[in-house]
Amino acid sequence: MRREICPVGYKWKRGTDEIHTLAKTFNGMFDKLEGYFDNEKRFTADASHELRTPAAVILAQCDYGLEHASSMEETKESLYKIRQQAVKMSALISNLLTLARMDNGQFQLENLERINFSELVEIIGEQQNEMAKDKKISVITKVQPDVFLMADETMMIRMLINLIENAVQYGKEEGWVKLSLEKKENHVELTVADNGIGIAPEHLKRIWERFYQVDPSRSSGRSNTGLGLAMVKWIVSAHKGEITVKSQPGEGTIFTVKLPF
Repeated sequence: MRREICPVGYKWKRGTDEIHTLAKTFNGMFDKLEGYFDNEKRFTADASHELRTPAAVILAQCDYGLEHASSMEETKESLYKIRQQAVKMSALISNLLTLARMDNGQFQLENLERINFSELVEIIGEQQNEMAKDKKISVITKVQPDVFLMADETMMIRMLINLIENAVQYGKEEGWVKLSLEKKENHVELTVADNGIGIAPEHLKRIWERFYQVDPSRSSGRSNTGLGLAMVKWIVSAHKGEITVKSQPGEGTIFTVKLPF
């Protein structure tokens, strides 16, 4: 009886293909690991820089107050500047700790409840409108009433504040920020739009990175830790939603959040 013998070349080619595939897999893993390490180094450097700046200001103001302040008015001015930087440092540390807990899986959404998202958007919008008046920016709301969803209310508040503050920070004086909310067929859709400076295409993919700022020199001197959008992204993902952004330089930006209800 004749036996079928597999050609040697076929076996060799098959083995080569398997090794090639395995090598490609390992190369992909190493590339990802290298990316993680690079991100970690950049994150550490950025965090150190962000913390070092307010610390330097605090020390300088303390030295000035102790050695050169000749009146109560000058002393109060130094204390005011120290307090400003301490508040910024405290917020940065708090956000870093929250994000670290998120990364380690230690921060869970445990307070999910049925909330009236319409009322929440209206309240936060009104509060932020008062804050935006310093820059002569109007926060305008267009909200469908009685839109409910299951969510962690505290996280939703943080998400809304971060998105609106970001819009105001990069907005134009006497400009606007528009909040809209409506219920779609199978999700809730929130948009935060502004007519500010906009974002160039090459920056759009990086805005979710921690400490990444498109152009810090154009932030009108407002405090910004560069962590707000990273936190927004995590909050939306934790609620099984998605967030997208569209922008044109000089014309403004639109963030769209879709959340299941």
